[in-house]
Amino acid sequence: MTQNHNIANVAENLIQEHFDLDPNLEKVIWINPDKTTEIRLLEINSDTITTGMVQSFYFAPWEEIPYAMKIAEITPEEWQKVLQNEIPLPKGWTLENYKVYSRELVAA
Repeated sequence: MTQNHNIANVAENLIQEHFDLDPNLEKVIWINPDKTTEIRLLEINSDTITTGMVQSFYFAPWEEIPYAMKIAEITPEEWQKVLQNEIPLPKGWTLENYKVYSRELVAA
């Protein structure tokens, strides 16, 4: 098993858990899934506060999740603005390579 495969399992389990915990979570965007040292998630949530920016929060690796994580939460409207380049992503984040997860996808 490669490290990339491990990080994929960890990220997908984390995404599933977030959908289970938050009924208002609409989509999770895994930014740069090929990165092997850090998980970056952009969570689209209709119940979050609109800020007009993407603010990511850093979580250090720990026993259950042995990878650094950066997680940001934005509204569906802000996601549309990100897609239209009206709201920038955090430094180092790009939409050149990402995976979209929906509740239906992870529930399958």
